Amino acid sequence: MKAYKNILVIKMSSLGDVLHALPTLYALRQNCPDARIVWAVHKQFAPVLPGKPYIDDVVYIDKKRLKSLSYWKELRRTLHAYDFDVSFDLQGLAKSAIVAFLSGAKEKYGYWEMREGSFLVSKGLTGPHKYDHVIERYLDTVRVLGGRVDAVEFPLPDIRAERDAWRCRLASDGLTGPYAAIVPGARWDVKEWPLAHWQAFLQRLTASGMNAVLLGSSDDVPKGKTLKDSDASGRVFDYTGKTDLRQLMAAIAESAVYVSADTGPLHIANALKKELIALFGPTCPQRTGPYGGAHAPYIHMLVSPTSKATPQQPLIDDPDCMAQITPDILWQTYEDVLKKVKL
Repeated sequence: MKAYKNILVIKMSSLGDVLHALPTLYALRQNCPDARIVWAVHKQFAPVLPGKPYIDDVVYIDKKRLKSLSYWKELRRTLHAYDFDVSFDLQGLAKSAIVAFLSGAKEKYGYWEMREGSFLVSKGLTGPHKYDHVIERYLDTVRVLGGRVDAVEFPLPDIRAERDAWRCRLASDGLTGPYAAIVPGARWDVKEWPLAHWQAFLQRLTASGMNAVLLGSSDDVPKGKTLKDSDASGRVFDYTGKTDLRQLMAAIAESAVYVSADTGPLHIANALKKELIALFGPTCPQRTGPYGGAHAPYIHMLVSPTSKATPQQPLIDDPDCMAQITPDILWQTYEDVLKKVKL
């Protein structure tokens, strides 16, 4: 791989997608140890990015202003100041193509699945992992350019202070002892596990003596309230919509086990190598599930028996798919996982 001096990585959203791009960042830094690496991102997802030595600078992209020519001029000035040798568009959409175009990078690359005309700006690179996990698809951009990929690593920010603060917050809220981190929502309704299933699982969880910490974005607040209101044990603690991203990372890091469907926080748990249970149905775990799959001992996958998703067709609109994973199936897996966890 060339000894690039100024590198732009473009991955602006969403939470899970940004996390999926972190191993490519790691590989770029390993191959170009002296380069200045800049990451273009939507501001709300920047907290999961590491600082130095992996990223030297972050450029915030305002999605709402990307249709404005005046913003294009402003962004062009900002990006051109870095004198980029190369850009890596790992988003592969029209919005990321605009950023790549305005960057002035001498070489512009993306992974093979360049959509919405982004292939007109950046050259899509096809490697040996064309239909494998998206993390491997992104890493192929490094491989095709002659770079080495010796390991799949997730460089993360230092959250020791957030973990300390989180423990204090839980103590002040009356939670003592271990807890399971539960994220009941997902970006799309079709990926969500039914609330009635969550209620049945939480009843068994709390009856066993385990606490449950509900996590998620502001969109998940109604679900969190429903689950909290249906709890009679006092062991369900609802923090949906009450954490920022760093606090969310801390809450997952401090948990005994993490449980959710296919949603962004799941990939935080995976990056942290947290013992996790992932529920999949209409989406394909081989493409966007927790990286490592059956080969990672801390990952426990539950895939709906009616799932028809494949790497070539990664999303199937089947509203009944997730319901086929019953609370009994999750409970059995949870009990097996708990035997491995040191509480």
